[in-house]
Amino acid sequence: MKFHGALARCVAFSTLQQLTLAQSAQELIDSVLNPDPDSATYSSYSSEIYYNATLYNQTPIASTNYDRLEASAKLRLPAAAYDYAAGGAGLGKTVAANRKAFDQWQIVPRMMRDVLPHRNLSTNLFGRTLPAPVVMAPVGVQTLFHPTGERATAKVFGELGLPYTLSTATSTGFADVAEANGDGSPRWYQLYWPSDDDLTRSYLRSAKENGYEVLVVTVDTWDLGWRTRDLDRGFFPFIRGIGVQIGLEDSCAHEKLGFNPLAPNATAEQKQTAALYHVITTSRGISPVWRNLTKLREFWGDGPIVLKGIQTAEDAQMAVEYGIDGIILSNVSFFDNIICFIDNHEARRATSRRCNRLSRSSSFHCGGCKGEDNHRIRRRHSLRSRHVSLARKTLVRANMHRYKAIALGADFVQLGRPVLWGLAHEGEKGVRHVLKSLLAEFDLTVGLSGCETLDQVNSTFLQRVE
Repeated sequence: MKFHGALARCVAFSTLQQLTLAQSAQELIDSVLNPDPDSATYSSYSSEIYYNATLYNQTPIASTNYDRLEASAKLRLPAAAYDYAAGGAGLGKTVAANRKAFDQWQIVPRMMRDVLPHRNLSTNLFGRTLPAPVVMAPVGVQTLFHPTGERATAKVFGELGLPYTLSTATSTGFADVAEANGDGSPRWYQLYWPSDDDLTRSYLRSAKENGYEVLVVTVDTWDLGWRTRDLDRGFFPFIRGIGVQIGLEDSCAHEKLGFNPLAPNATAEQKQTAALYHVITTSRGISPVWRNLTKLREFWGDGPIVLKGIQTAEDAQMAVEYGIDGIILSNVSFFDNIICFIDNHEARRATSRRCNRLSRSSSFHCGGCKGEDNHRIRRRHSLRSRHVSLARKTLVRANMHRYKAIALGADFVQLGRPVLWGLAHEGEKGVRHVLKSLLAEFDLTVGLSGCETLDQVNSTFLQRVE
């Protein structure tokens, strides 16, 4: 009897243990299939895709492969819209050379490190803590790619807590984009610097009133480049009234024009005139000059100012001397403790310039700045100790390139074309899929390289491929 009683208790304990283990396993499965939104990792998006396909026969709205994503977008878009986003200046050789040069760096991962599924990709930028070092690039005329345009992209960036940069060439106004982006979301405004100070002051005032915190001043696009795809089609959307919404809505512009082109009684001729006025004043054919940054700072007031389109150490040094808070750089090279990255927007505007060949003379460790302990020093200018944020506007095809940008010294990267290709796939849904895919791949790349935090990613994880 004692034996049978002991056996019964043993069986009961074993059964209870099995039930407990089964419950734990089920909880584990549930945590993967239905992750808590507040604790889910970026990389969990891959599991979400697999399980949705297996359990519900649902595949992603668009490809997770950049080339296939672009090809699919091309089929969905009018030819003129696709060419406007995809094209470069001249023969497009600078764009191709930039991408090829960046591929000369290879990631060298470290194995058996303390890397957990919940990696920390957060970074501090202009007084905000961001969940990842990713910023929407200032891309205009987004309604060419879906009727919801900037509203859709701004909404998704707001959901993810990532900065959204509104272009002066937007097809949607300040207030509408801010509403879609959400209260408290980080918003930046990119300025094509008008030739009229009154207009400049008015645009910046409107940006501030609608919660745009950082001013991005484009310095490499003060005139139109020789964009052969657009020229062959005679396609310039701004003259057609697309991408001029800021000018159409601006009260100062109304005063100078003598009418409101958005008034119910406005004529088609008045709307055309207002569009032309906006184009002429923002693509003035006159280069901005350094001394006018003092005036621009006065107009903008408190808040960071970033220069977009810098290509040389000389200009980067000038930016620091003028108190600029960040620079979005062009052409990968390393000069005087400043890392300069390719800006393919520049390649859209000019061709046959010196491309980023990444020669051995630009070794990315100037002044002894090599090794894990010293890699961050290259982000500081040799003349001042204050931090100047660096960015690369990335139009490359894989997140390994974004990883390389961070490893080589960028504080953040910008996304342009991939977002547009996502927008072409049902607007908001496509943008959300593309961003979640890019963040998931970046998260995995960081982890698989042997890093658990963004601060651990540095140039020692890269080697040049001959």
